[in-house]
Amino acid sequence: MTCNPSWPEIQSELLAGQVPNDHPDLLTRVFHAKLEELKKDVLERGVLGTVVAYVYVIEFQKRGLPHVHMLLILDQNDKLTTPDDFDKIVRAVIPDEQQEPKLYKAVLKHMIHGPCGVLNHKSPCMKQGSCKKGFPKEFSNDTKQGNDSYT
Repeated sequence: MTCNPSWPEIQSELLAGQVPNDHPDLLTRVFHAKLEELKKDVLERGVLGTVVAYVYVIEFQKRGLPHVHMLLILDQNDKLTTPDDFDKIVRAVIPDEQQEPKLYKAVLKHMIHGPCGVLNHKSPCMKQGSCKKGFPKEFSNDTKQGNDSYT
């Protein structure tokens, strides 16, 4: 989860001419409240299954915005083991721009790698003429389980 400065809880508290980064205290409080709700969903309400162990770390992005990395260990009965299991909780498509315009914009802004390769040889991910992250990945219409731990 990454702090989003456009959250209504943040925008409603700003005075005219202010931007969210003017109030790191507000960003942090709202982020913390949302993180606590996420933890309740995952750890107490079991939205992903029974969690038997977890750890998380909060980091701050280059613009000072917090985000969390969370590792969950699920009960053996709730572990994701097949492509169908992953498809139940992971959505790995670019949303339809007409049906979900906000989500479409957010995915394009925050979740797309690149451009790199022939489109941008100076991208930070480039090393010896190719992307060190292995992009572009091969396109697939279906979820597949790879040998390299990547679905």
